[in-house]
Amino acid sequence: LVDEPSSVRTNVFQDIALAHREIYALYEIAQAMGSSLGVSDTMALISSKLSNIVPFSCCALFLYNDESETLRCRFATGIDAEVIQQVSVKSGLGLTGWVARNRRTLVNARPSADLEAAGISATTSLQSALVCPLVFNERFIGTLSVYHIDAGCYTDDHRRLLDRVCEQAAAVIYNSIVFEQTQEDSLTDPLTSLPNRRSMFAHLARELVRAERL
Repeated sequence: LVDEPSSVRTNVFQDIALAHREIYALYEIAQAMGSSLGVSDTMALISSKLSNIVPFSCCALFLYNDESETLRCRFATGIDAEVIQQVSVKSGLGLTGWVARNRRTLVNARPSADLEAAGISATTSLQSALVCPLVFNERFIGTLSVYHIDAGCYTDDHRRLLDRVCEQAAAVIYNSIVFEQTQEDSLTDPLTSLPNRRSMFAHLARELVRAERL
């Protein structure tokens, strides 16, 4: 490196720093596998780590329902997150539906295509999207999407990075889905689907704490 021009040395050091951030982000996401977190908490963690290696103005998670063959947004953060959260599309429709059907990552796609497929009339300032499939044990569970307000923002290197993140994130997100389902099952009567006695005591405990505080 001593004989190289300063610009070359700077690029090398930047590449090393990026690789370090990438490895550390993947490590921290993998560490979350042992945590008992719901989907929203898990995605808050993943999106915070992802922001260190892939730029985005908005990040969203879409989960797939096998019975209805639809993908519904379960988490969104950033610019126009409230619009993205309304999106629910059939497999094969829009960006998310295309990725669900083809199991391939879309790079620099038009975010408004999902709004149109979902029948949402709202507009968005997001101009480019990078949408990656989430697959756990050969089972498709959803997509992880990042959006940017700049058109053509994403490169093939960004796709590679998001693909690597999704390899780790799929297992973590699947665990969070199972955790939420287990919690729901423990508080619901299997025959009537109504809250059970355990749910009543949990609700009562929360209300007693609130009453004492107020």
